[in-house]
Amino acid sequence: MNDFTPGRRSRKGRPQMTPEQQALTDELARRATEMWAESDGELSIAEAVELAAFRMGAETAQTMTEPGVES
Repeated sequence: MNDFTPGRRSRKGRPQMTPEQQALTDELARRATEMWAESDGELSIAEAVELAAFRMGAETAQTMTEPGVES
């Protein structure tokens, strides 16, 4: 059984994130943790974060592209 739980956020020495950035960070962490837990040890947490980020980027690219509009 996987026992990973994200730790408390440490803001010491870091610039504050905008609400939009924080929402993206939270969503990335949620998706990565879910993928990692479901992988039954096949993914490291780093791989799960990378995969979640890739999928989020792919989803964003699809929603930003309007059909029939060419650049």
